Amino acid sequence: MNEYRKNVTIVLNFLKERGYAQSTVKNHERFYTLLADDLAAKDITYSPEYGKALLSTLPVPAWLPKSRIENAACISKLDDAYIHGCIINAQASPRKSYSKLSLNSNFENHITRFLRSRENVFTESQIANVKRRCSLFLKCMQSKGRMDPSEITYGDIDSYHEELAHLKRISRVIEESTLHQFLQFLAESGKVPYGLYLRIYALETECSVNLDDFPPDEQSRLIKNSSEGQVRLSPERFLSEGLELIRLHQEAGYVQKYTEASKRAILQLYLFLDYHNLWYDPDMADIWLHSDCVKKRLFKGCSWNTARHILFMFSDYVTSGSVHFEKKLPRGINGINNIPEWCLTPLLDFAESRRKMKLDENTVKNDIYSILRFCRFIIGEGLSSYGDVNVSHLADFNLADHHGTPEGKNACNNRVKRFLKYLYRKGLNANPSLYMALGCSAAPVETVVVVLTSSEIEEIKTFVGNAYTDLEIRDSAVIMLGLEMGMRSSDIANLKLENIDWKNRSILYRQNKTDADVWVPMPVAVGNAIFRYLKMARPRMAVCRNVFVDFKAPFSGMSRNICYSALKRALPDRDVRGSGFHVTRKTFSTNRLRNGVRPESIADVIGHRDTESLKHYLSLDDERMAVCPLSLADLRLEMEGSDAL
Repeated sequence: MNEYRKNVTIVLNFLKERGYAQSTVKNHERFYTLLADDLAAKDITYSPEYGKALLSTLPVPAWLPKSRIENAACISKLDDAYIHGCIINAQASPRKSYSKLSLNSNFENHITRFLRSRENVFTESQIANVKRRCSLFLKCMQSKGRMDPSEITYGDIDSYHEELAHLKRISRVIEESTLHQFLQFLAESGKVPYGLYLRIYALETECSVNLDDFPPDEQSRLIKNSSEGQVRLSPERFLSEGLELIRLHQEAGYVQKYTEASKRAILQLYLFLDYHNLWYDPDMADIWLHSDCVKKRLFKGCSWNTARHILFMFSDYVTSGSVHFEKKLPRGINGINNIPEWCLTPLLDFAESRRKMKLDENTVKNDIYSILRFCRFIIGEGLSSYGDVNVSHLADFNLADHHGTPEGKNACNNRVKRFLKYLYRKGLNANPSLYMALGCSAAPVETVVVVLTSSEIEEIKTFVGNAYTDLEIRDSAVIMLGLEMGMRSSDIANLKLENIDWKNRSILYRQNKTDADVWVPMPVAVGNAIFRYLKMARPRMAVCRNVFVDFKAPFSGMSRNICYSALKRALPDRDVRGSGFHVTRKTFSTNRLRNGVRPESIADVIGHRDTESLKHYLSLDDERMAVCPLSLADLRLEMEGSDAL
């Protein structure tokens, strides 16, 4: 044990010489005493390997103090003494020339105020260490000629971060965590810019993005838009307006998770602007947000989507002067700007020609999605012109392009075919028959219409009758509109309050798919479900005229996805591939046919121009089909045991 006692003495002397708090020294003494008792009980000698094993032992030995970080710090210092004969990885900066300075009264007062504000946060032993860390930081600033917190710069923060580089990561994080809280306190008191505490926090968490991290072309675009943009705001103005926008979101009832993520996005962009002396511009912010380095280091998944939304809202806010919570974020097509110019221009021209044919925008977007798949493939093959595309490329694309269903494959190939014909007409490819190299995965087929079974319908009725929560009440109204009135999911999502005529028990709306006006009587069960939702479940703060709105601020209209989600919650065990909410519309039509309603009447109710689409449903009318069977003789089929045709 002599070696153990010698190395413990090295550690304790080091702590006393470096001016560690008395409570910290006592904690180390207590730990080493307990460790000595453990070694004596096991009749073993200490080694760094034993210390490592001790920290990873589960369950934790009963004699060990509860704080794993403090235990690791004690063992780390002891291991240094065993291996090097001295402490080289201490949880404090090495002795600096400025450590002997006496802080001026101004700095002392700021530390005192900070500690007083944190009396209920830090323990007594922590307060001593916090004071030491803050004092050492301000002594460093004082040695640079800074006599007031307002004189501290970003360069000072970066320089001090470098001075802590010798520490182990956990030790550096502890030091900088204290400093970021201290600087945040000073920022909230108006003594330093917000950017200083954001910078030390970014360095602490290793989530900093500097201008040098961007590709050269993005750097030049960022600088150009910052200096030449049409809407230019200083970093301070950007921060002020951004925080006001967050406050307005909070007042509007947005959930805390969203507002916190939004505030983080505003602060991150502010730090970037202020650190590099840039000004805000919407285009500049868009370049910053969509850069790979920002996506990888600052935002991931949902947090990036939130950042995109709040910056879109901010751009609208500063240009219009007011907040439009109902405004939707424009949805672009992912990856379209990542293909080269020779590939992109003909694609966009083709899309525009399709729009001039008065096609639905979703149809045009589907064309672009499919052609993008083709473009990415030929780019991957090393092509640099549409004129280089030949039959072998199309054959390879056909093999490499996978889809979930033959129908999806056929649809994609047909869109690419149209594009290839367009390329020939525009002289971008010399082969007029090139499109014929893309075939079909499967011939057109007739499918059996899938409808809800009688047991599933009963299960839905039970769900509607037992609906209790706001979500269940909304789901009930949505499902009843599909099941009892045959409405499409898009029409349910777009249904407006003024579309419902309560006096005449009817609904008049314009179909989203056909743009045709439809007037349909509203069954009592449907009216009751909608009335219950409006009275008991629809948010009172909603100003949107849609019947069905989100439960969260800004209480805007819902997408068509709520319909499938509602059916899934009502029938959790139903698993029929390719059968979504549209099954309620098919069930409505089929049940009306079975009840003897004329096809023409059903077509009017569901908004069809003719009865052609109802032919599929006739195959499910078993009762009436049995009245008019075909003769086996007419079909030249033999009955079992018969010799006659």
